[in-house]
Amino acid sequence: MKKTIIIAKSIQSEIDISNTLFSRGGVSVIAAASCEEILHLHRSDKADLIIADLRLPVMGGVRLVSSIRSDPSLKDVSIVMVCDASEPALNECRQAGVNAALTRPLDASSLFSTVSQMLMVQQRMAVRIPLRITVQGVDAPSTLIGISRDISASGMRLESGRILQPGERLECCFTLNSRVVTVSCVVARVHQSLEGGFQYGVKFLNLDAKTFILIEHFVKSCGPQGLPE
Repeated sequence: MKKTIIIAKSIQSEIDISNTLFSRGGVSVIAAASCEEILHLHRSDKADLIIADLRLPVMGGVRLVSSIRSDPSLKDVSIVMVCDASEPALNECRQAGVNAALTRPLDASSLFSTVSQMLMVQQRMAVRIPLRITVQGVDAPSTLIGISRDISASGMRLESGRILQPGERLECCFTLNSRVVTVSCVVARVHQSLEGGFQYGVKFLNLDAKTFILIEHFVKSCGPQGLPE
């Protein structure tokens, strides 16, 4: 059955949803400019997921969630709220009754992962790839182990036990289709989940043609449904 997502236009303008789970044949995405429009669309289309903005006009995200949760015919929907990275904003989201809250600057990979979990649709690149990571520190390089998710030819999302900072340079070594790949990259985004864990969006630097093609082929080989974890 086709899944319906209603997303605030303010959020849609911050990310590129092309070639993601948002563009799958089994997903219908409807954009809305205001909380009132989200509410109207949900009443008429009964969305499976709503991606709202806490500061969206006119009624605001909190009143929107309250209106949905207080209506028996509307309340059974997953709601992801995007807000500013402040404790008061996160508390507003939690108290309103959202399923998940994401902070700005918005990390697209975190949004896609959250949407996948809410819809129970496996993300296209849900495969875990073990990494050996060298952090190019000021004093001396240090090596750590991590896990990569959501890899593409432009970058990837990774998880590691070590706290990294935006702008840190990394060298990541991993295996794709039995071939060892080593890429230089930079930490572009840091996302802390509500549970307190850290994930990092990294961008590849000066990717050579052979590695670019190898990653592209690997992504395509996963197919539209992705790989099991």
